[in-house]
This record gives sequence, C-alpha cells and structure tokens, in this order.
Amino acid sequence: MGAQGMGAMMNASAVGRPFVAAVCVASVLALAGACGTDSGDHAAGSTASASSAPPRSAGSSASAVGRGLDQKSLDRLALTADDIPGYTVNTVTGKGRPVHHDVLTDYRAVTPAPCQAVYAAAQLGGLRDFTAHVSQDVVSDSDDLGQHASVGLTSYTLADARTVMTNLRAALPKCTTAEIRPSAAHPGSGLGYSDAEARSVSGYGDETLAFDATQVAVSGGPSIPVTVLVVRQESTVATFMSLNPFQPPTVPQDVIEAQMKKLA
Repeated sequence: MGAQGMGAMMNASAVGRPFVAAVCVASVLALAGACGTDSGDHAAGSTASASSAPPRSAGSSASAVGRGLDQKSLDRLALTADDIPGYTVNTVTGKGRPVHHDVLTDYRAVTPAPCQAVYAAAQLGGLRDFTAHVSQDVVSDSDDLGQHASVGLTSYTLADARTVMTNLRAALPKCTTAEIRPSAAHPGSGLGYSDAEARSVSGYGDETLAFDATQVAVSGGPSIPVTVLVVRQESTVATFMSLNPFQPPTVPQDVIEAQMKKLA
C-alpha cells in the first residue's frame, strides 16, 4: 500500500469523521481502495506559504498573554505543502472548514472517566473548550508507510492549555490496562483505545508528553498501534498522531520540526 492508501487511513481516523473510521481501518488491512475525504490542501492546490503568510505578531502576543489565538491566527500557523516539501497536506478542520466544539461532549462521555484525556489526545484534542482548532493529515509523497501523521493545533487560554497537559499527564498512569471506549450515547468517531503507555520525550515547546496505544474500531475490526506526541507552546497545544498496522508507528521528525518552527 502506498501513500494514497495510508493517506486514506489517516483521513478516516481524524477528528470529526464518525462511522467512516471503522470501515476505513478494516479496509486498509484488507488492502482495499482509498476511503475518507481528500480535503485538497496539497501541493497543487495550496495557495498559502510561509513566506506569504501575514505577520504572526498579533497572534503570538495574544497567546503569550494567555488569551488564546483566534481561528484566523491559528490557521496561519497550520502547515502547508510549502512548509514541508515531499508531503501532501490535507486539512480536515479549520482553515475555512467547519470546527466543531461539540466533540467535547464525545470526549467527556468516554469511559472510564479517568482516561478521557487520553482519548481526547488520541483524537487530536483535549477536554477544555478552545478558541480555535485546525487538524490536518500529512502524508509523504513516497511509498514509505512510516511517513505520515495527523496533526492537530488547538488554542486555549493559557490556563486551560496548561490544564490539558496536566490532565493528560495524570491520566496516562491510570490507563495502561484500561479499555477506553466512547459512550454509546455519544459514539464520536467509533474508535476506542487500549494499552496506553507513556513514553519519555523532551525538547519541544514548553511542555511535552507522548504515549503509545492500540486503536480499535468499537463496531469490530482490527487493532492498530498508534503513537501520539503532545506539545504545548504557550497557549497552543500541538498533537501529532501516527498509526501503522504493519510496523511500529512513528511521527516523522520533519513533520514535527516544520510544525514547531511555525509555532515558535
């Protein structure tokens, strides 16, 4: 399976893709065709570049004093194909596409309750309400299955951004053996997680956390290893997620570095 098939899997697993996710994950392991929706923010269609983006000063100032960025300011900090040559960047939410605050209802209904922060992070979010959000799928143009990631940027007040990290840090030790599942009343993406295990990481932003887990389709289907990196830069939380059914998943270093460079 090449980058197109992996990109479809990433699209299906992103935030805000209910019902499609379970079907796509199963299809990937069966080596079926592409599924999900290509939102088209790729090299041929991208119109914004780092050199042409508006100045960041106003957004950065708001983040530094704790108010959180507005949607337009956060949109400018999201990746484009010009930021990371050799990758296709598909925007799922933000940058002109709908941003749904009601995902918080799904996250807060997850069981067991102590693991809600882990579930939210794996879905590129957190349990606190946010001022802006962007999620994107970043997929290598090569056939290397390891080179892909879903990237979420979420801006909060500074206090809430810190709380998101505190909640995740506290949750991880409680969830190593938990079967983390969405509520039947709030099925969300139809995905659950198990075997969450924190891993040591440092060197990014103001705070950094990382964990590995197993993603499962709650309606039945394969289990897929995932890895998640969560970085707080001032009042914005960047979440990187990669999954791979064939080999240990990794988030490409160049994707992390390109995104953190824009947030710095």
